[in-house]
Amino acid sequence: MVDPLAAEARRPRTVELLPAGKIRRRPGVGKDRLAALLRDVPPPGWTKRPNAKDELRARAVELCGTGSALRRTPKRR
Repeated sequence: MVDPLAAEARRPRTVELLPAGKIRRRPGVGKDRLAALLRDVPPPGWTKRPNAKDELRARAVELCGTGSALRRTPKRR
């Protein structure tokens, strides 16, 4: 059986590129219910949080490849 609410919940996600939080604010859609409806719909690209250390890691890998040693700081206790 096709859920009539499924198309109504998927349209804002795929057409308007809204995150789940904004879709959930609409009446009649709870958090768990919305998660079930959007299970196979990927989130919009802009909602993904970039990893803040990607550039630093890329630079470290580059330095290791050239034979440079990285100074390791001792762990604090």
